[in-house]
Amino acid sequence: MTSTTIKVETSVRDDLARVAAEDLGGVTLNTALTHLLTEHRKAAVLAAYARLEADASAWTDYESELDEWDGLAGDGLGGGQ
Repeated sequence: MTSTTIKVETSVRDDLARVAAEDLGGVTLNTALTHLLTEHRKAAVLAAYARLEADASAWTDYESELDEWDGLAGDGLGGGQ
């Protein structure tokens, strides 16, 4: 693993250390930061789906596209059950 140094305020480092210790079971700061970034990305995806669902027309189009893809599941090609 290649590593680098970043500058953060002491209070930010201390907050990250607290989260790593108390909320994430004593993981390293690197693991805690990775976890928090992953959670941030998941939240962004869920927010995008919420915006899509809020637009009735776009949501209908999305569901129609899902139905088209679902129709391919039984395409007779090997590998499926």
